Amino acid sequence: MVSAIDQKSKTFTISGKEATRVFKVTDKTSIMKGEAAGTMKDIADNEEVLEAKFVKLGPMEKKTASPAPKASATPKS
Repeated sequence: MVSAIDQKSKTFTISGKEATRVFKVTDKTSIMKGEAAGTMKDIADNEEVLEAKFVKLGPMEKKTASPAPKASATPKS
């Protein structure tokens, strides 16, 4: 169950039996309320969270373009 919501930070907290977890909602987060699309404003205290389809963990990394592989100058036999 949702135990706290921070609309400004776009986070919500789920308190479990053994741990409390905070989830960050981004522009890429899909929120469903029943069968319809929902928004951050639809998340409320004591709301059941049924499924997380995608969770990304770890530090935020800046993506850099990978250089294209260089062609080999050695002829193949």
